[in-house]
Amino acid sequence: MKKLVSILKNGCLLIIPAAIFSGCIDPNSNSYPSYPNSYGTSYGSPGYGSGYGDPYYRERRDLDRDRNEAERERRDAENERIRLQQEERRLEEQRAHQYNPPPQYNPPPRRQESCPSGYSPSERKCSSEERRHGCHDMRLPGGLGCVSR
Repeated sequence: MKKLVSILKNGCLLIIPAAIFSGCIDPNSNSYPSYPNSYGTSYGSPGYGSGYGDPYYRERRDLDRDRNEAERERRDAENERIRLQQEERRLEEQRAHQYNPPPQYNPPPRRQESCPSGYSPSERKCSSEERRHGCHDMRLPGGLGCVSR
């Protein structure tokens, strides 16, 4: 038994390196073996050769992204400005329909003023002499002067 264990130990050491270098593929595995890039560069990895990992392409990509973002922000701002203008117009139209100006003041029609009985219309007031003899004069709220002589 000791011999079997020592053989297995020595055999495993030889089998493991042989399996690594042989490139055997497990037929039960769902994954494909990964092969190195045939062009010698890792496509997309930063700093290796040309491709999208190249600093020139990164800079262009960043500039394009910034330009697209600025354009999107400008469009959003323009759309918001147009929306606000339309909302303002709608509110102005709504206010115009709802606003009823106060009615104009129409004073009541002037009634024809007339002097009370015993008085006659006259713009001439009683003199002091006439007042001693019983003359009375008055002015109505509408401005008509009345005299009783």
